[in-house]
Amino acid sequence: MEKERTFDCLCIKSIDYKDNDKLVTLYAFGEGKITASLKGVKKAKAKLKYASALFCFGKYYLAGKNGYNNVIGCDLTDSFYGIWTDIDKYYPAVCSLEILDKIADDREIGDKLAVLTLQFLNELCYKSTNNFIAFAKFLYNAIKLTGYNLQINCLNCGDNNPDNFYYSYIKNRLLCGNCHDSSAVQLSKNVILFLKSLLNGEIEKSEFDNKTYLSSIKVLMDIIGKNLAKRFKTFDEYFLFYNKMNNYI
Repeated sequence: MEKERTFDCLCIKSIDYKDNDKLVTLYAFGEGKITASLKGVKKAKAKLKYASALFCFGKYYLAGKNGYNNVIGCDLTDSFYGIWTDIDKYYPAVCSLEILDKIADDREIGDKLAVLTLQFLNELCYKSTNNFIAFAKFLYNAIKLTGYNLQINCLNCGDNNPDNFYYSYIKNRLLCGNCHDSSAVQLSKNVILFLKSLLNGEIEKSEFDNKTYLSSIKVLMDIIGKNLAKRFKTFDEYFLFYNKMNNYI
């Protein structure tokens, strides 16, 4: 007999499966990641089509046995539809889902990161006046949640106020002008000011150009990827989009 279970879930991955089905990865609060199938949802009149979409958050009803799960119902809480209709919201949003997908196996921080992700999706969809700032805050909070931190000083000598700061893509830390290595890229003074405002909780008061925002986000993404020893495909897609559309990077 199939056992029915109910969880509050966020859909973090969705792929085509067979002719008319979808295979989804759900983050279930209190349970962790669950893989489940939704049968027939690719058909035009499928009643559970919404439940197979990224960002769908709701109460999912699952049935299955021997480790296999089928979604048999879903009470929708929020689809975050506004993210789907704004590409400047969509790209950071899918990055947040991939971070949750790859880190959530650590159950100690899984639920906390899932809450952080939901808060970010809500801000991005309904409240954000600056998507870059909202995304940078999410990345910084994700870094802290995983046990790391952003330090605005030279890794080698400790100088916190050099004439120039560089970011090392080997050591994934800041270096001063006297200590930087061949892998390090010089950061503009605006990037340092932005990162300091993020660290000091004054980010909402800041106002910079898009190149500063994106250069700062690139540093934060590298810190997450290197510290966790994981490659994030959506990070590459994020910068490819902005590089093609706006030539910021």
